[in-house]
Amino acid sequence: MEAIQAAIRETSPRRSVGAPEHEPTRLALISDDRIAEAARPILINLGTRWIRAATRALRAHLPGSWQIDVLGAEVIDGATAKEELRGGWVAAMRAIDQATPLVSFGEMVIAAHGGMVDVAAAKRCGAATPVVDTSRPPSGVSLRLFQPAGRALQDSFAVAWREVFPSDMLPSADLAIVSALIQAPTVVRMALAFNGAVTGRVQLYARPDFLVARPAALAAIKASARRIAAALSNVEVEVIVELGTLRMQLRELRKLEPGATFTLSGFVDSRVPVYCGGALKAWAKPVVCRGVLAVQIESVIHDQGIKS
Repeated sequence: MEAIQAAIRETSPRRSVGAPEHEPTRLALISDDRIAEAARPILINLGTRWIRAATRALRAHLPGSWQIDVLGAEVIDGATAKEELRGGWVAAMRAIDQATPLVSFGEMVIAAHGGMVDVAAAKRCGAATPVVDTSRPPSGVSLRLFQPAGRALQDSFAVAWREVFPSDMLPSADLAIVSALIQAPTVVRMALAFNGAVTGRVQLYARPDFLVARPAALAAIKASARRIAAALSNVEVEVIVELGTLRMQLRELRKLEPGATFTLSGFVDSRVPVYCGGALKAWAKPVVCRGVLAVQIESVIHDQGIKS
């Protein structure tokens, strides 16, 4: 790696006077995973703040004594998010900059599952002590009756959002937000769990680059292929010549004593493989050169291993 970087530095544009003489060359790396990991604590912070506002907002929709806890935040893919959204109440939200209210700079998707949906629906219908079957997903009627409680959830999240980011989070009826989310290769999910008289969960989904700014792309510098080849030619590699292999049972290995002799599968003048970096690169013949055991290359294999 140092040899490659040195070759790149020799062909890169000259720095202006006064610039650091030995500034290291930065390598462009895939940053999706790092962005997703950086977004997780941001979502947990939002969830912790959201609990207070959501508890106050849902008291009018969910009876009994219950509490909300943050389960954590995880990195998933869009296909997993698509499966998790099935059978629940789903809504989209859009972040609007206060300076430019007509411009959206990010979206989120919220989903509610479990007994809380049926409890809120039953309470809206006037049931004092609703009986909920948590073994089945909420019905379509329950999902429609849950709408006021879902809007209360959205409004309460907007309160937590403004505590962290100087912008407004508004409900959106744009289904393209959900479609874009489930097609994204990387998604960050934060989950809240209801415990007590009400059970269920609320999950928040977002693309990582919405919460964490993507770093600026590094300038690409085309290095000289000749210099790269010259730098790599000085890199030491391990070459292994396999004179023979032998397989034996463990009980035979335990009985080994000095002087034991085993017959190999090949002959004295048989060709032996030559490995470089674990790849077969040549075939050779064992010889004695000036009293030292050596091998003489008979054929070279050019299509094995990594091509340079």
